[in-house]
Amino acid sequence: MPTIKEKLYFTYNGRSSRDFGLIHINTNNGMFEETLVPRRNIRETKIRGNDKPIHYEVEHDPIEFPMEIAFEGEFTDELIEEVIDWLFTDYYCELYFEGKENRVFICMPVDDTNLIHNGLQQGYVTLTMRCNSPYIYSPIILTPLETVTTSKTITITNNGFKDIYPEISIKKIGSGNIEIKNITDNNKTFLIQNLVNGEDIYLNCEQEIIETDAIGVYHYGDIVGDFPKLIKRTTNTIKITGDCQIQFRFREKYRF
Repeated sequence: MPTIKEKLYFTYNGRSSRDFGLIHINTNNGMFEETLVPRRNIRETKIRGNDKPIHYEVEHDPIEFPMEIAFEGEFTDELIEEVIDWLFTDYYCELYFEGKENRVFICMPVDDTNLIHNGLQQGYVTLTMRCNSPYIYSPIILTPLETVTTSKTITITNNGFKDIYPEISIKKIGSGNIEIKNITDNNKTFLIQNLVNGEDIYLNCEQEIIETDAIGVYHYGDIVGDFPKLIKRTTNTIKITGDCQIQFRFREKYRF
């Protein structure tokens, strides 16, 4: 994970720690210690009479990391209540640190949270953040809105260390089909058939979801091929065939 212990201010759930008079601190003496890679678990099966287990998978735990956040001034009951409302969401939120805005944690607090203070309304809070995956993300990347007449080839760069499945928005111009071919991914092709003029289509390629604004229409039977993905650490060459407007949305994945 990126080094964060030296960063003073952070943004979580759309609000800066500056709004609450809070700074990110480190109470340990000496050098900073931070998790480099989250815990890995080897999944394997033991066979009777064989001392060597059969390995079939490595699982990566979601990232977890501690935070210590101190009040720059005196705290009040009202301020504590505001901080709790801000931090303790029931869903994952974006967290990033000033100076590291290009690395985003999708996380929420877990386990015990403690208030350490001197009895004079001065102190700091300790908590643990748990992410929704073993990865750190880029901010959302939105490609330019492309207008396709017959066919068009575009390039999309994925600088992350993992292949990613984007979200795709399409507005059909005229009736017909849309074909998306990733030339970089061995010419893998995804086809949506039987679209009508003006139809808006949303694809979530990771969850294999297709939505349309056409009432009473379901396109799952009109799909041919695998949902598109963007190959890691390279520039993907994408050929789009069929009159439409199209835009891709995604986050790159990092380990550090």
